[in-house]
Amino acid sequence: MVSLNNKYYLSVEIGGTNLRYGLVDTSFSLVNFHKIPTIGFSNAEDKIKYLKDLLTPFIDDYGRDNIICITMALASLMDKERTMIYSSPMIRRFENIPLAKLLEESMGLPVILERDVNTLLLYEINKQNRDSSGIVSGVFVGTGLGSAMCINSQIYKGASGAACELGHIPVPGLTQKCNCGKKGCIELLTCGKVLEKLAAEHFKCNVKDIFKLHGKDERLLDTVRYLAIAIATKITILDPNYVILGGGVIEMEDFPLEFLINEIRENLRVPKPRETIEFVIASGDDEAGVIGAAINAKNQLLNKHE
Repeated sequence: MVSLNNKYYLSVEIGGTNLRYGLVDTSFSLVNFHKIPTIGFSNAEDKIKYLKDLLTPFIDDYGRDNIICITMALASLMDKERTMIYSSPMIRRFENIPLAKLLEESMGLPVILERDVNTLLLYEINKQNRDSSGIVSGVFVGTGLGSAMCINSQIYKGASGAACELGHIPVPGLTQKCNCGKKGCIELLTCGKVLEKLAAEHFKCNVKDIFKLHGKDERLLDTVRYLAIAIATKITILDPNYVILGGGVIEMEDFPLEFLINEIRENLRVPKPRETIEFVIASGDDEAGVIGAAINAKNQLLNKHE
């Protein structure tokens, strides 16, 4: 077993909207934390140089020998080994990149990658001191529709590494093309980007106020209904112990959470799991992905050395 005492994880979360990064100690306490818009990384021609410039000051200040690894949470499709980035629908020119290898060579430190929604799920299980045995599911609605699953405390990746892409299940009759490259994804009907479009084109308001000002509008409620259908589909297939619901959309002011949960239950079989499924609301902590990435790194390092 490796010793991880008195060291730090250099942790990065790159989402569709924000890039969060900082140091996390081995008790999973945040030592140093920053948040910037993802657009700078998205526009960068040299993504590795961008990350090196961002992270090198931490190594200079805290000492290379005190950094366990660089651990990253990404809104990207990647291989099962978590070394290769295949596609990143919300980030420009960030596909088909052997990110772990390139960043290790540039930074001189081990690099551990994971999907951002998986690290959010790990964070919430740890933060809320929840039982992680059996199947635990998470749905996080932000810029896109993210989904994750743990089985007996282990992130489920699937045979190819592409498990739990809930936002990209198909909707019959929907022909609009998704940024993932195929048509008809349910994410096109329910996520933060959909709300931004409704706010700009129909309601003429700031998207942050959309539920507060127009919460009873059927066009808006339809986005919640589609979200409920997606979540109910996942519950029907997996029958998890509980579902963690979170993300920036669900955290919005006056988001109709009770309506969402009722719609989910209406789409589940009677009596079970409709009457028995438990919903847990995520903490909404800004640092969740960064700390979750550190939790994932510890798990991966311990598994590797057992």
